This record gives sequence, structure tokens and C-alpha cells, in this order.
Amino acid sequence: MVVKAHIHATHRQFTNGSDVVAVEGNTVGECLNHLIKQFPGMEKALFAKKDKLLNNVEVYLNHASAYPKELVKPVKDGDEIHLVVMLTGG
Repeated sequence: MVVKAHIHATHRQFTNGSDVVAVEGNTVGECLNHLIKQFPGMEKALFAKKDKLLNNVEVYLNHASAYPKELVKPVKDGDEIHLVVMLTGG
């Protein structure tokens, strides 16, 4: 099963500039773990601790917010995950 993970511009430094990466898994969390196996730098860019996304990271599944419990949302072949970074500061 192949899912497309769309990488936010601020995280493309970890994916060698790739804006879309093929990942595999049965849930969003499994897909993100597969992404991290391919690009280890993504772990600190996405997760505060194991199974806890950073507060400024939003996950969309097929253009709809996956919140809450993003990591356990099931995915199927051909789905698309969009990783969005909410800009913070002032």
C-alpha cells in the first residue's frame, strides 16, 4: 500500500528537497514512522516525544484535518497525507 506524504517547505531540508515522499503503513502514524525511517531528521521536526506530535504540526488526510488522534487514523492505498507547519512567533 502506497500513500503520498506531502512535505511542508520548512521540512524539505530533511527530505533532500522532496516535496512528496512515498510512504507505507495502515495508519497515519505507521506512515510517519516509515517516513522517519527514510529520513531520520524528520523525527525531531514532527514529534515532541514518541507518539506525540509537536504542537505546531498539523496533519491532513486527503485534504481534511486528521485531528484528533491523527496517528491512529487508517489510510488506504492512494491516500495523501499533508504535513503542515503552523508558523508561530510574533
